[in-house]
Amino acid sequence: MTSANDGFVATHTVPAWGADLWNLPDPGPDAEQQPVAELPGGTEVQVVERRPDGWVRLTARGGPQGWTDGRHLEAITPDESVDADAMELVAQLQGALSACSRLLEDVKDGRIDAESFHAQAFRAGLVLRDGEAWMWDFAHGWHRYDGVTLRHVTFEERS
Repeated sequence: MTSANDGFVATHTVPAWGADLWNLPDPGPDAEQQPVAELPGGTEVQVVERRPDGWVRLTARGGPQGWTDGRHLEAITPDESVDADAMELVAQLQGALSACSRLLEDVKDGRIDAESFHAQAFRAGLVLRDGEAWMWDFAHGWHRYDGVTLRHVTFEERS
């Protein structure tokens, strides 16, 4: 999946019916824009950016780059060599996102206010901001999830 010389890491495959790539996300049905490329089904791609509406910017190994509706891409399942700590962090992030989702429902239904939401979401170990999820883990510190990659983040202390 990874080539040392190009940095490409396949994260998804294109569905069987293929995918059109566009210069801009979500061209809409009335747009005059035409696809810049077509990827055949099964092509391995690397998602490099994800928008909240489901559109993703991707690249194919040695091939085209562009935007497509990412809701139909199939995630590549990690093999058994994936670090167990990373899988645990993903499970924790999923739990924190579920807790946050419940809190959002509470705000929507008027059971809690925005200030209570922020306080409780932080206690759940999750901070959502600008399309990213930040998770606090007492054993390892902060982790940032941008919709594509989960990364450990370190901060230098000021003296």
